[in-house]
Amino acid sequence: MNEHAASPGWQSFAAPRGLWSRLRELAARDTNVVIVSVILNNLLRAVSGMVLTRLLVPEVFGISGVIASVQFTVALATDLGFQAFVVRQENGEDKRFLDTVWTVSLIRSLLLALTLVVLALPLSHAFGKPDLAPLIAASGLTFVIEGLTSTSLLTALRHRQILRLSALELAAMVAQIAASAALAWAWGSYWAILGGLFVSGLLKVLFSYTLFADSRRRLRLDPQTLKALWAFSRYVTGSSIIFLLISQCDKFVLAKLMPLDRFGFYILAGNLASAPLGFAANYASRVLYPTYAQLWRDGAQDLRRQFYEKRRLPALLYGFATGGIIGSAPLIVGVLYDDRYADAAGYLQILCLSSLLALPSNAANEALTATGRIRATLEASVVKLVWLSGAGFAGYLLWGQLGLVLAVGLMEAPALVMKWVRLRFAGLLDMREELLFLAAGLAGTGCGFIGTRVLVPFLT
Repeated sequence: MNEHAASPGWQSFAAPRGLWSRLRELAARDTNVVIVSVILNNLLRAVSGMVLTRLLVPEVFGISGVIASVQFTVALATDLGFQAFVVRQENGEDKRFLDTVWTVSLIRSLLLALTLVVLALPLSHAFGKPDLAPLIAASGLTFVIEGLTSTSLLTALRHRQILRLSALELAAMVAQIAASAALAWAWGSYWAILGGLFVSGLLKVLFSYTLFADSRRRLRLDPQTLKALWAFSRYVTGSSIIFLLISQCDKFVLAKLMPLDRFGFYILAGNLASAPLGFAANYASRVLYPTYAQLWRDGAQDLRRQFYEKRRLPALLYGFATGGIIGSAPLIVGVLYDDRYADAAGYLQILCLSSLLALPSNAANEALTATGRIRATLEASVVKLVWLSGAGFAGYLLWGQLGLVLAVGLMEAPALVMKWVRLRFAGLLDMREELLFLAAGLAGTGCGFIGTRVLVPFLT
């Protein structure tokens, strides 16, 4: 028998090696990479907010919100679904195929930049803020930079290189924050935020050509690829337009109705309220959906119990944490920002209501989709659109701008109710589990409220 193998010293050395191997394997799993990257992303956004709000006035964030909405609108209205197209196509590795996708993407980006230049003046007057015209026009450069990015970022996702992509995105965000902070200290205007976006975009372009194999592209338009892209993208564009109406109509209306400083509070609150949504979306689509689909394919018994069992603990923790944000919104805003931004707390509490309901809503959507009821996504979008049209108009008539914000914050509620009805007819609804989640949210809200009442006196 080998004496070294039997000795305690050798065993104590081998065990840590096995432990480290298991830890590396655990850290590299796609689910864990997504969770960690979402956490780090939110932490970096918080740091960015803390720094920039101390260097810039609230009006700058109102300007940022207006321009971001304009960019998002023109981009989503022309969304061709390049990522999904490359990932799912059988010939997604073919050079002619990738060259064509890159060429179409570049042409689209150039047209979007030109569109912002042409529309800058009329849009700024439509918002009642003509001084924004040069900024809107200059922001089109971000599309040009994006169009130059190699398709290697799409093929990397196809190969499930999630860790490398996440690291790239985090590095670009760190560079953006550093550049924006330095420019904000030097200039003290919105150009600092735009400059940070340019730096981040250029860094992504550099990474896309240096960190991945076969990243060089050339101008090419292959007829077969163009035909396949059109057949795929016409459906993507339709659904994107509905999502566009839901996600941006509040910002366009409020940008018109609010002074820039008040709109800046709304944008900052929306950024904070979106922090939990990264987990809700990724957990539902990348963890719950594959599991639900496998259970359905395997013909598992008692699907309702297994569906809720899979999501129970993460959902309860999410509900408690998001409720805690609602209850402690004044404390969060007070810690992150200075006194000028205190009014953002009220908007944060309202907008986080939608964030709270996002996880059970997304989970229900994935359960319905996995069992073949794919219309649920479209139906939910229609319900949200109808709610925003009716409740938003009524809320504005009754309570003005606050009424419209309330309609936005409650937008997820009617969609969730609709999905509960669909789950009920599918035999998948367990109302006790749904109420348990809501109770966790209420408990978190209560704890956040009490904690705020206790801690705020020590911070003032």
